[in-house]
Amino acid sequence: MLNLSELYLPVALLVGFLAAWLSALALCHAGHAFSFGYDRAEGVQKFHVKPTSRLGGIAIALGLCAGAGALALLAPNSDATVHTLWFLLASAPVWLGGLLEDLTHRVGPTTRLVLATVSAVWLYGALGVAVTRTDVWPVDLILLIPGAVLSTTLLVVAGFTHAVNIIDGFHGLACGLGLITVSGLSFMAWRVGDLMILQMCLLSLASMLGFFVFNWPSGGIFLGDAGAYLIGFWVVELGLLLTMRNPSISPMAPVVAGILPLIETLFSMYRRKIIRQHPVNHPDGLHLHTLVYRRLLFNPQVHITPTHKNTANAQVGPYFWFPATALTTLACLFMQNTWAQLALMLIYLAIYIWIYRALVHFKAPKLMTRRR
Repeated sequence: MLNLSELYLPVALLVGFLAAWLSALALCHAGHAFSFGYDRAEGVQKFHVKPTSRLGGIAIALGLCAGAGALALLAPNSDATVHTLWFLLASAPVWLGGLLEDLTHRVGPTTRLVLATVSAVWLYGALGVAVTRTDVWPVDLILLIPGAVLSTTLLVVAGFTHAVNIIDGFHGLACGLGLITVSGLSFMAWRVGDLMILQMCLLSLASMLGFFVFNWPSGGIFLGDAGAYLIGFWVVELGLLLTMRNPSISPMAPVVAGILPLIETLFSMYRRKIIRQHPVNHPDGLHLHTLVYRRLLFNPQVHITPTHKNTANAQVGPYFWFPATALTTLACLFMQNTWAQLALMLIYLAIYIWIYRALVHFKAPKLMTRRR
């Protein structure tokens, strides 16, 4: 007779995926039936053609909870079970803040950033997850200052969590990048034999995939702030915990695996504050993913149907998934070499700036041109 305790991980992954999938399906139908939790189609950062549920964060959270519950029942004493439950508890503040914004549109970005720091402090106190090293000598000297570890941890966690929300705007873009980053972390954990982190990563992948099949390419449901913040918090904390537990892995490897949200956020702050002299939290339509859509995929001079516009929306994601996959692969191959990771960061930054400038001046590289 088959003993489920011997298959606790596959069972937990299946439960997590099905819970997220069924929840996303139910939320799609509930949104249409009761018109709650809808994302309005108006606004400088809105590119969908009809009101759509933005409660995908509920589906991912339920997937994680269901998977964690399965782990707790089948392997109650495993490290993966304990750490997953702590991750869920700690993510509650930032997730709830995002959910309230999805439902009311009245929770500002400053409040959500504060809630992200609360979640980071919670996990720091419970499991000690922190930025303890970078393997970059000047930065590591700063970390020796009393209080610097906690301050840096709060900055990194809150910053990356908010960064994932910034890149969320097109079908599958943020969730797809999250899947790629967590896949890279999974490989690194497998490579060094860290079974606990590997199990947590796989559970994250299963839950996100359950939502992703409705999010891309059809755009049947959106991440919303709750989903984006949950993915951002979960990914950055997994990356920190991975390098804390495995000194052979460069702390910069997870950074490279998830670098696009960071680059987009820092460049957006520079663009808004220095170039345009606007507040850094002032929304605009000049993100790189927005320029890809406007310059390469959507021609305002040609009348297209809502279906075609929705298709163009879904085509933005692959422009970023393919380079992210290549960069994450390289981060995994050189995961023990900090200098290689820093070189990858500089290369990516140079390519980002080159493409951004080209798109702003309507000189898109021919390799990227797909407009019809």
